[in-house]
Amino acid sequence: MASTIFDCTELRLEAYEMYFKALTGANITIEEFEPETKFPFPDTPTTLRLPRCVEKLAKPIFFQIALAHRAQRITTSTFKVDVLPIVDSEKLAKLDDEVNGFAESPLELFFRCFADKHLAQFIYQCLDDMKIDLNLPHYYPGLTGKLGKVIKASLSDRPVLTGMVPKAAAMELLLQASLGHRYSSLPYPIVEAGSEIYAIIDTISFFDISQQSVLEATVRIYSCINALPSLGKLTGFDNLADITANPRRVKNLWPNPWPESARARIEGDDILDVTIPQVAYRGSIEALLASAPAAAGPDHQALYRLSKLSNFSDSEPDLGSRPKMDGPPEPLPHEHHDLARELHHHEEGELHHKGGNSYLYPEWDVYQQRYRKNWCRVIEEKPFAATDGEKVSLQVRYAKELNRLKRVMEIPNSNAFTAQRRRSGGPDLDYDAAVDAMIDLRSGMEPSENIYIDLVRKKRDVAILILIDISASTAERVENAEPILLDLSGLPSQQVKERPPRILDLEIISSLLCSNALEGVGDAFSIWAFSGTGREHVMLSEIKPFNQSMSGVVVSRAAALKPVHATRLGTAVRHCGKVLGKIQAETKLLLVLTDGRPYDTDYGTSYGETESQSYAIADSDMAFKEIMEMAIDPYVLTIDAQGEQYISQFKNVQVDLLKDVSQLPERLLKLYLNLVIGQQSYKSRVRTAASNQNLLQKVVGKTSV
Repeated sequence: MASTIFDCTELRLEAYEMYFKALTGANITIEEFEPETKFPFPDTPTTLRLPRCVEKLAKPIFFQIALAHRAQRITTSTFKVDVLPIVDSEKLAKLDDEVNGFAESPLELFFRCFADKHLAQFIYQCLDDMKIDLNLPHYYPGLTGKLGKVIKASLSDRPVLTGMVPKAAAMELLLQASLGHRYSSLPYPIVEAGSEIYAIIDTISFFDISQQSVLEATVRIYSCINALPSLGKLTGFDNLADITANPRRVKNLWPNPWPESARARIEGDDILDVTIPQVAYRGSIEALLASAPAAAGPDHQALYRLSKLSNFSDSEPDLGSRPKMDGPPEPLPHEHHDLARELHHHEEGELHHKGGNSYLYPEWDVYQQRYRKNWCRVIEEKPFAATDGEKVSLQVRYAKELNRLKRVMEIPNSNAFTAQRRRSGGPDLDYDAAVDAMIDLRSGMEPSENIYIDLVRKKRDVAILILIDISASTAERVENAEPILLDLSGLPSQQVKERPPRILDLEIISSLLCSNALEGVGDAFSIWAFSGTGREHVMLSEIKPFNQSMSGVVVSRAAALKPVHATRLGTAVRHCGKVLGKIQAETKLLLVLTDGRPYDTDYGTSYGETESQSYAIADSDMAFKEIMEMAIDPYVLTIDAQGEQYISQFKNVQVDLLKDVSQLPERLLKLYLNLVIGQQSYKSRVRTAASNQNLLQKVVGKTSV
């Protein structure tokens, strides 16, 4: 593993997901968040969230401890508690009756016994995390050294108590104590509470302490901290009190009355609420407390375990039985009027770079029969992330299409890969190596991390780039296609909105389905989206890079795509040709999905409106010719109803017109199969012919001599 101090390299998250499965037997997805996020989203039953970058220690060490900690939380008794010894059954039943008929988990009932349930939850998690850290070396002795490094790094990131209000300082003191750090002296306002907290912690700092003891310690520490004020910051450590002068003894601290009455909230008192960031490697239990599964469909990060959605039933729900709700008005037809041109500010002459994410390309002027140098600027924009509603909606649509087209996606792959065992990463576990590693782990030795089977491409040498047109016209809806759900946020079924899919929706689904097939057969592939607003800003967004596996992150980017602007096809093709040119592959394909002819606000309009179409098509056709000279084979699949009017003008690319837009997913899959098989057989014939020609020349040469 890496030994650098700061490791921000992209890791194979699949390997860590398999590592977690080996510890717990549970399938999860790992989602990374930016390190500057102070309060990241909590873990869910199917998604664990870990920081993208880790300071002060190697990232693999952090991931191993973070996942082992979470694994212990699941496999031990964190959520299996009995609150009856603390809250009598009569009061517990009364609490349970107040939840509108929804059954709560024991921990949820326990926290509702407190006036400040968020404080109680914070205390409980600190104590439970401390218990897990104490138990971890006993269950996995091989992780003892790494756990110490992670705890040390976590303590170095904790804030000082100076400048905090007394309640926040006591909470931070508790959290640091759960990591093994103790203060010898404390500011006078919290010294008594700190002494009691240490005394209570000492009673439960043992291996395999019962969860009942953790619950009781939570109540007692809650009484210590809740009594402290949330105003008046600690102003320095010049007025410190020696903690030894306050003997540690466990007082009979217990809220009275118990359970506490609900806290009376008044306007503006939220300023008194105190929050402390949790420790990154421990995560948060907030989303794991509920006893019932979350509503609104599967977890958004787990929705595209692309090969694992085939368990959807063949019988689809009758969506037509739901009453349709009036939605927003449909977008206007894709009219190329002069308004956009009036709002667009043109630059004169050759363009220049704007930042490190800009690229300049020429444009072919068919009327002057020459290139315009540095005439178009490509801006690579960072993809956005989709909202939860967009992800879930796309998930349902994808699942249906996957179920319908699963036979088309079954591609023969008998000789595509060779399996290599005992590797540091891979799509499957090497069970022999995993058993050896678990034996080492249990016996106190450093376990080997080479416990996976990696599939290495053996014969196939194909790279494919899928380019999606996201111009404004892709917002038009396909009326004859099956309606899709637009809102799955937990609304009653009679309020769920259904609308025909947009052209863009079908393009995205088609790309993801094709990507599923590509991933399965082992071909290298990438997904890009493009649009443009004048030659100065041709936007391209990389949805799925060549060196990244399919994941929830890719799906999130795809779900966030929005129809924008126009279609400057030639410039987008040239940029994708540059991307493909850097890939080492024998067969390179560019598949373009578009809904109409090339068009932009200034795409040849200087020659008049009637000539702009010929100009745009000629430039696009020249761009296809350029990438063909780079040994890249282009193919265009257009869904423009008026496509027959201009398709014949393309000379350097094969264009297929699809009149039924709803058949786009299936058509793209079959196109991929035909193209790859055709390309391989064609190149095989070329190699054979070249070999025969060389042989003939040698024979002729020898004869002539």
